[in-house]
Formats: sequence, C-alpha cells, structure tokens
Amino acid sequence: MSRSESIGTLVDELTAEVDAGLGDGAIAALDPDVARRLVAVAARLYAVAAEEDARPLEGTDLTPTESVVLATAALKAHDLNPFDLALWFSRSSS
Repeated sequence: MSRSESIGTLVDELTAEVDAGLGDGAIAALDPDVARRLVAVAARLYAVAAEEDARPLEGTDLTPTESVVLATAALKAHDLNPFDLALWFSRSSS
C-alpha cells in the first residue's frame, strides 16, 4: 500500500471516529491540543495539494461557522488581519 493510500485509509477511519464522537458527546473530553495538531497536519496537507491544483473545498466539507472559526484561528496564530487575507484571496486561482 502506498503512503497516499495509507493516509487515505487513516483519514477514513479518523472521520468515522470523529463523527461517532461528535454524535455521542465523547469529543468534548478530547484534549484541545489533539485538535490543534490535527488541524495543523490537515492544513499542511491541503496547502501542498492546493499548489498541485487539488479540488477546492466544497460547501458540504465545512459549515460556514466551521470555516470562519478555522480561518480566524489561523489568522490570529500568525498575527494576520482581514487585509492580509484579502491579498492571499486575490492570489488564489479558485
């Protein structure tokens, strides 16, 4: 199995676990550091894929609230503001 296939399998398994945990409330007890690390890994992976013309996120991938919470956290983490985001937004091809 290739590394890409292995990561795909892990993502499928993680998605099922997270969905189940959200459904039964078990995720509330999750260490926030785990979520932070997961977001960082996913963002790095997506950034590389986006440079390779990955299919853009769709409206069904994240809710509007999830999108804004994630974007705001990323901007704050690097002391960026909406103007900085606008510059990058105009750079993107999608």
